[in-house]
This record gives sequence, structure tokens and C-alpha cells, in this order.
Amino acid sequence: MTDPVKFEGPAVPPRPQRIARREFSRAQKVALIKRAMNGSGRIICERCGLNITGKAIEFDHIIPEALVLDKSVALNLADGLVLGRDCCHRRPGGKTATDLADIAEAKRREAKHLGIPRNRRFFGSGFSPAQPQRSASRPLTKPAVWRCHTE
Repeated sequence: MTDPVKFEGPAVPPRPQRIARREFSRAQKVALIKRAMNGSGRIICERCGLNITGKAIEFDHIIPEALVLDKSVALNLADGLVLGRDCCHRRPGGKTATDLADIAEAKRREAKHLGIPRNRRFFGSGFSPAQPQRSASRPLTKPAVWRCHTE
């Protein structure tokens, strides 16, 4: 048996390993809900103060996870909020919408810093503008068939 031929081309740098999104543990979620409860046992949205007991709740990262550089640091209770899905978190203009806008802006800023040009639409030379059509005022160039018949 022969040894396989090894490629001696330019070295390809290894891809950076992607670290998964950090999520709150079950114990942290319980502690966040207990923190959001008022004296009568109702869960209160930590952003707007609305009673969200029995409604859809979401555990939100105060700093969006896409903007965190060091994901090796563990999450703690100060990193999260209990928000109502419909009142503060996912409604139009809510925290998710503003987070997505901030993330997009950070990506644009990073690309500009690295010198990557923006995607621009293709603007070629195009067609030259058409001459104005003066159909009513220009003279006839071909005689009309119905005028040519002389009887």
C-alpha cells in the first residue's frame, strides 16, 4: 500500500470555533421569576411593571448575546430580566426590535472598521435616455396606404 499524497498548497487557517449562545439555567430562571414577583405572588414585568401572571413570559439578556465578546463567562442573575412577551419583549418597538437594530449597527461598524465595502447595487452605464417623441408635430415619413390609391 502506498501512502496518500499530501497536499502541499497554502495553509488554510482553521475556522474559529463558535461558542453556543449562553442560556439561563433552570435554577436561574426560577430565581429570576422569584425576583419579579410582588408581595401578592403575581409576576410583574421588570421593564414596564405590567402583571404578566399566566401570560407568556421570556427571559431576556440585558446585553444582547450577539454583542457579548467573551462568552466563556457564566451568566448570573444580574444579566437577565423577566419580560412579558407581548408587552415589552416581542411587540413592535420592543426590546427585541431595538436589540436587532443595535446588533446590525455593530456588524456594520465592524465591517467598516475592517475595510469591507458595503454591498452596493450594480450601477452600470445603462441605456442612453430616449429622444423625446413628437408624434403629433413631426412630418410623416411614409405615405399612408389609403392615401396612395388614386382612382
